[in-house]
Amino acid sequence: MTKIKLFLLVLLMSSISISSFAGGKIGVRAGYQMSNLYYDGSSMDNPFNSFYIGAFKEKKIIPMLHFGVGLEYSLSGSYIDNDNKLVMHYLSVPVNVKFKIGPFYATAGASASFKVGEKWTVKGIDTELIEKANVFDVPVFAGVGFQILMIRVEARYYWGTMSLYDNKLDPFKTQNLQLGLALAI
Repeated sequence: MTKIKLFLLVLLMSSISISSFAGGKIGVRAGYQMSNLYYDGSSMDNPFNSFYIGAFKEKKIIPMLHFGVGLEYSLSGSYIDNDNKLVMHYLSVPVNVKFKIGPFYATAGASASFKVGEKWTVKGIDTELIEKANVFDVPVFAGVGFQILMIRVEARYYWGTMSLYDNKLDPFKTQNLQLGLALAI
């Protein structure tokens, strides 16, 4: 029931954000995501390879500056080895600014990210979690890309700003690299 309420809250926030400014471009984005857990800036285990998919809306503020919001689903986690991994499912509401010169652009922003599921696999068997990861994170991100007609090729890097667990002894944070395509109309 909590997951349903959380999902509805994210949808409501997204629809309010997206409908709050008329005009502009709408689009979809999808691609490859590599994520890992970090402790004091050092990678803990092996990267978890997955995907992301989402929709966005952006509006030109001045000729080279754009503002955007969206809704995105992604998987994040870490492999200890082939039989041991942590996988978390996130719904995110990214908000960003984009500085564009010709077909090239740079983007930066933050994303309200809500964990809607998680799974630990230990020795190849799905395991009940002793301590669940926090439901909310606000990763910041920066990226670059270029656009040809309606197609965009982009790369973004996300840094989690909040500890994954409430345990002060384990201040794990997530980091993600996204490489993908977008279609903007």
